[in-house]
Amino acid sequence: MGFQSATDSELKILETLWEMGRPAGFGELMESVNQRAGTEWKKETLNTFLSRMQRKKLIEAVEGENKRKKYRPCISRDEYLTEMSKDFLDRNLGGSLAKMFTALSGGGRLCREDVQELRQALDDWEKE
Repeated sequence: MGFQSATDSELKILETLWEMGRPAGFGELMESVNQRAGTEWKKETLNTFLSRMQRKKLIEAVEGENKRKKYRPCISRDEYLTEMSKDFLDRNLGGSLAKMFTALSGGGRLCREDVQELRQALDDWEKE
């Protein structure tokens, strides 16, 4: 099974975990998500999302103090954004970066500065 994107609600949980920078227990995670995202999820709602996210391999449960589960992301924010971008590019633009740049420019011509920036990025990628 390849990359599976997060729903908007699942992304709220991931963003909270990324921001915390450490595994979080259920109660702490619920409080943080509700506060950060302005939600009022019930325990059952969060538990459903956490189970689904584990099946998608977006998060994992690890054993914390007193054998209580703590949750941590399986993917970093940067890795997630990279995978989302690749998925979007593949599904919508046949994997073509040229089509993406054309779409982002509104079909018009790019200004000189944008072209220079793109050339520099391509040169950098070629050197890697």
